[in-house]
Amino acid sequence: MRRRRARGIEGIESLEPGERVLATADGPDGPVTATTRRLVLPTGTSLAWTAIETAGWDRAESVLTVAEVPVTTPKGRRHRLRLDRPGRLTDVVREQVTASVVISRRMPVDGARGVRVTGRRTPDDELIWSVQLDAGIDIDDPATRARVDEAVALVRSEVE
Repeated sequence: MRRRRARGIEGIESLEPGERVLATADGPDGPVTATTRRLVLPTGTSLAWTAIETAGWDRAESVLTVAEVPVTTPKGRRHRLRLDRPGRLTDVVREQVTASVVISRRMPVDGARGVRVTGRRTPDDELIWSVQLDAGIDIDDPATRARVDEAVALVRSEVE
């Protein structure tokens, strides 16, 4: 499969078939670009919309903060992106992150402790699931693991 070169968009080597640039903004560290599939950071790192848990704009500091979905730690990696003139970029980021979430439920597992189960839809119409554990949940305990698996299955059954 051939990849098209994105003309005039600094920081993006190529676009996937069907991918379009939605918005860009410059900052002191370089451009930030939002496409139909991902957010491209000044470092060249691409984050699929399904990999972003939250994004927030601090107008006073002109900083877009992007938090990745936690994978192996309780909190995901955070990126602070200073933007000179954000234009539509901050709105597009919020829209794309929000649009990727199909379902997100907090489920009790161990008394007051629980998990957040989130299903996100990719541009290819696949569902990607993530589970965020509350502090103190011992996923290595077989009984707790079974309750977590049951909670995930319950939430997945609502949409699959």
